[in-house]
Amino acid sequence: MKISKTCISTQNRKIKIIMLSIVLGLMAFSVKAQPQETLSSQLKECHYLDNVEATSGYGKNFNWQSLAKYSALVKAEALGASHVVWVRFETVGAFNGIAIAKAYNCQS
Repeated sequence: MKISKTCISTQNRKIKIIMLSIVLGLMAFSVKAQPQETLSSQLKECHYLDNVEATSGYGKNFNWQSLAKYSALVKAEALGASHVVWVRFETVGAFNGIAIAKAYNCQS
């Protein structure tokens, strides 16, 4: 019995589509929405959770603010925050720093 190349190609394509669908489906269930950045004046019916503080890590990071913000958003997400209000950014040395925010849950 001889199997044609187009038959194998079609089967491979179907397997790839199924695998891609499974991966995308799993990602949809495992990814949480990060808290939204907002101003305190825009908060309505929100519950204050806690202060969140995160560093940019160690190293020469010219864009340390983005690294520190991301780390703080991950911590706020772990608390169940839907929103964060940035309090301040503190420089530590020339290339590192700390992001400080207040975490809120604005979902009833």
